[in-house]
Formats: sequence, C-alpha cells, structure tokens
Amino acid sequence: MASRAEEEIAVQVGRALANARLNAGRSQEEVAEILEIDKQTISRIENGKSWPSPARLVALATLYGIEVGNLFPSPSTGSRHIAGDIIELLDRLSPKDRVWVRRWLKQLCGRLATEPADLIGRRKPRS
Repeated sequence: MASRAEEEIAVQVGRALANARLNAGRSQEEVAEILEIDKQTISRIENGKSWPSPARLVALATLYGIEVGNLFPSPSTGSRHIAGDIIELLDRLSPKDRVWVRRWLKQLCGRLATEPADLIGRRKPRS
C-alpha cells in the first residue's frame, strides 16, 4: 500500500504529465497510439492512479519535449506537507518514543518561535 505522500506525488506527476501532453498539443489517444499502449493507461497515469515504469516515464517526457525531473514536485515547505512527513516518521516509532519526540519538537518550535525572524536567517554557524 502506498503512503499518503507517495499517492500525492503520483497525482502531482500525473498532473504534470497531463499538462505537458496538452502543451505538446497531443491527445491521450494519440499518445497511447505512439507508445503502443491503451488510452486507459495514459488516463490512469495522468490521474495518479498508477505509476509509469521508468522507461515509459522517459518516453513520455521525450515525447512531450521536457526533462523527466520537471515532472516531479519540488520539496514543499508548507506546514501540511511537513506534517505529513513527520506523521510517517512517527508511525515507525514506539508510543513512548512518539511522546518524547512530540515534547522535544514542541519545545524546539517554542524556542525558535520566540526569536525575532530577522535574526534567525543571520545566525553565524557555531564553530
């Protein structure tokens, strides 16, 4: 079973592929015919329901005239995305360790939040 983060990435990659296809002026039917696959496969990939194989991903990117790396989302700094990452990490821990991490994280965030924002980016590295 894919994690929530993996599912979100599949959807984002699918959207990027759909946009690239549209920008290239191609229909799903045309792409399916060129790659010798059925239209439903293209649809499932673009909807994030299935992952293309690495070879198919390269073929799609080449067909659309884009770099494969441009299909993947850049890391998000949004709180919801980070929270999802933290949840996945916490799920691997024992209940006792989760409580410890929660306390530690709460204390750390509280400390960082009390520093003036303009000083946070200007800190000198400790030697």
